Amino acid sequence: MKHLFERTNTSDGNQPLTVKRANNSTAPKSPAANSSADVWIDTDGEAVILFDNTLPFSVLRLSSGEGGLQVEDISANCRSVWGIPRDAVGGAFDRLRERIHPQDLPRVDGILAWAIEKRCEWSATFRILHDNADEHWVVARGLTGLDRNAETWIVMVTDINAQISAFASLRESEMKLRALAESIPGAAFHSQTDTSGRETVNFLSAACQEIWEHSAEEIRRDPGLAWRQIHPQDVSGLKASLKQANESLEPWFHQWRILTPSGRAKWLEGRGRPERRPDGTTVWSGLVLDVSEQRRQERELRRLAEHDDLTGLANRMVLNRRLDDEIALHRDDGGQGALLVFDIDGFNEINDVLGHGAGDTYLRTFAERLLALATPEDLAARLGGDEFALLLSGMESEADLGAAMTRFSERLDQDIRVKGTTVTCSVSIGGVLFPRDGATAEEAMRHANIALSEARNSSPRARAVYAPDMTRFRDRRSTLAGSLRAELARDGLDIAFQPIVTTGNGSHSGFEALARWTLDGRPVSPAEFIPLADETGLAVPLGTLLLRKALKRAADLRAAGHPPGVISVNVSAAQIRDPDFFRIVEKLIAEFDHPPEALEIEVTETVILGRWAEQIAATLRRLRQRGVRVALDDFGTGYASLVHLKQIRVDRLKIDRSFISNVDADPGDAAIVKAILGLA
Repeated sequence: MKHLFERTNTSDGNQPLTVKRANNSTAPKSPAANSSADVWIDTDGEAVILFDNTLPFSVLRLSSGEGGLQVEDISANCRSVWGIPRDAVGGAFDRLRERIHPQDLPRVDGILAWAIEKRCEWSATFRILHDNADEHWVVARGLTGLDRNAETWIVMVTDINAQISAFASLRESEMKLRALAESIPGAAFHSQTDTSGRETVNFLSAACQEIWEHSAEEIRRDPGLAWRQIHPQDVSGLKASLKQANESLEPWFHQWRILTPSGRAKWLEGRGRPERRPDGTTVWSGLVLDVSEQRRQERELRRLAEHDDLTGLANRMVLNRRLDDEIALHRDDGGQGALLVFDIDGFNEINDVLGHGAGDTYLRTFAERLLALATPEDLAARLGGDEFALLLSGMESEADLGAAMTRFSERLDQDIRVKGTTVTCSVSIGGVLFPRDGATAEEAMRHANIALSEARNSSPRARAVYAPDMTRFRDRRSTLAGSLRAELARDGLDIAFQPIVTTGNGSHSGFEALARWTLDGRPVSPAEFIPLADETGLAVPLGTLLLRKALKRAADLRAAGHPPGVISVNVSAAQIRDPDFFRIVEKLIAEFDHPPEALEIEVTETVILGRWAEQIAATLRRLRQRGVRVALDDFGTGYASLVHLKQIRVDRLKIDRSFISNVDADPGDAAIVKAILGLA
């Protein structure tokens, strides 16, 4: 056995190694830069290279004999691996053995004993203790057959402490990442897709069980378990989104539906970022969330934002948006559509008489009827209160619109049963054709409301299609409202006394005070300005002014020697609901020295009903106690019952003219009038 060294320095700092064999032949080697080597050559030409360098491994030659294992040689970097210098070993294997961690020593001894017995290669992983108590993990491997005359091994001991630390750090990072992934409200994933399109799922967090009802391992083995749950209508969209992100490498975002094995329908949302590897594989990292509840909340918010909460119909915002779209469509194709607006006649009476709960039931029933009239292309909406709308996407002509309005009126003007009470349903309708009557949604809606006002002002159950003249009427009402306000401010309105006579003998019994108004030299009909006062909040000042002027004229007649008799004054609902009404009456009676029993407050049936009934009844009782008379006007047209008559104790019933005008020819009217006279 010879121990030979031969090094050749080169200008670039490398030290090529030449191994000489027994036959003097040479074979060049190329060790790492800046390294040197010890070369062991046996007599048969077998060689083992022992590197004398700073790399984290040590090479030693062991032999076994009667005295146990002996270290025949060990590489110069013994200290870096074993923690003791090379010279300190001195051929004694025990000097190395005592460096092995006590917990690992029995296992290493067992492996060496087995290797000696079997004369075979061996390997072991264990820890070496250095003087500073640091533990260094190493891997040792023994190769046999280097010397045929002895039991020897060439053993390479590699320090893997850095790898173990890195592995521990990696494992810790993986544990943290896994813990983070498990805490995220969704399924975190890491997958890759090769150039052929084959998908491999490398990681999937446990939350996938809740989403797809399959474990992470099941989906990793067969990704098709998740794909087969996708809604058929969403498969192509999901694939297209993945393909686009795969090609552009831009962040991926998509939502789709699935149906789980248990039959649960869900909305999922995927987010991720693809990265391309040099071999063309696309690596994906991302998250899949169950957004079913979020979608439900979004639908509910959209419903609240776009639909009427009481009836479920579309609201004004949706109607305006759809109307703009339809107008633009028909402007392009030359067609036309129609917009109808509906107002329930006397709806406030229903609220007042039966309560708001009954009113809500009434509105829902009306909405159901309206919705039944709409085709899938049409849109039914509630504008607010008792106003509704119906957008008809196609309408040939104004004649067709009129026919449709008549048909709708017949279907809607049917009695509705509310809380055991049959309530008459009467609706007024205004309509427009667009784009003829409105180039924008705002204009079409304004003109439809003008047509509705025209219908309401004519009679109940009326229908009107917009015409340009109606705009002038609407403008007139606006002008009248301003003028009426100004007239009231300067006490400009007047009254007329209509005589009240006793039918039996024709004797005079009093006067009914009627409001009169002349504007710019022309009279304005009470049928026009009194409802206008109600709509514009002028009913109370108008009624107070008329009562004052009626009592003043009565005082003037008395002063002139003409006793006027009973003065009957119509009082609006707004007046009698006013908490100051009784005080105002008392003040005016005192101011004009008018006998209370010579004043009659005239109210309609609807005034004494509804949520203000108790307050109104109390006010009327106070007036009667004061001596003022109470008359009930238009009796027979509302919802008043005998109970109401008993509570209020009216002094006079005024039978509605609809029963009087034909009493001599209609036996039914005659019987009704006779019954009412019996009540009086």
